Amino acid sequence: MTADPEQVRVSHRERLRAARALRESAREGRLSDVTFLHRLRAVADARRRRDLDAAVRDLPPAGWWARAELAVQGWWGRTFGPRQAAQLDLRLPPAPGRYLIGRDYGCDLRLTHDSVSRRHAMLTSVGGQWMVVDLNSTNGTRVNGWRLQVQTPLRPGDVLDLGLQRLRVIA
Repeated sequence: MTADPEQVRVSHRERLRAARALRESAREGRLSDVTFLHRLRAVADARRRRDLDAAVRDLPPAGWWARAELAVQGWWGRTFGPRQAAQLDLRLPPAPGRYLIGRDYGCDLRLTHDSVSRRHAMLTSVGGQWMVVDLNSTNGTRVNGWRLQVQTPLRPGDVLDLGLQRLRVIA
């Protein structure tokens, strides 16, 4: 009589492997901090393999072959043009202040497109004029097609590109 593989007790080594996979996915920006902590707790509490598998099932595969495959997929997407995200309208806030834009849950304006960095750009009000500055994002920030090097003013009608996410500034 053989045991059901899903009912087999999880070893310490399997838990460590799952925790490493979670850490790597969080480091690459595939998991938010909250999701990472939630799943890490699930890995620590897992008693059976099915519980452990549920915590890491949707993560990309580990190992050199899987990483090479993901690298080729990334090259293919960059070479043949990744899809542009849908254009969104950006209404500038009525109150002056600082507004963080990015993929992170702590951002004031959260965008979910993969090409947007966790902390991508900052909107600030300077003397009644809204300015945008790139926060060293991976895919850059552009205003009307020009890549930002310094703080740049925003006006109604401008097109703001954060990676492949396009925002049209409206009054």
